[in-house]
Amino acid sequence: MDSDAFDIYPISHNGRVYNIITGMDMTFREVRAMLDWLDANGAFPSAGEEREPMELYSCPAEGYVFEVDVQGYEVIVYRRAAAE
Repeated sequence: MDSDAFDIYPISHNGRVYNIITGMDMTFREVRAMLDWLDANGAFPSAGEEREPMELYSCPAEGYVFEVDVQGYEVIVYRRAAAE
């Protein structure tokens, strides 16, 4: 995916503000389900915590699997594939 095609979409969800960075159209249901899954799986830092970059997350949401990178509260969505 061409990095020039990425857009930044700020979203407030469950008391936090995230930047969703992606080149694809996503529904609000997909975004909220993805954020809930990432939060439940410890992808976001706690207050004052700094993290090293990790591998991509394979995040199931709304019948798809999203390949995402999390950097603080920025979520970069690289790919969407149908869930098996």
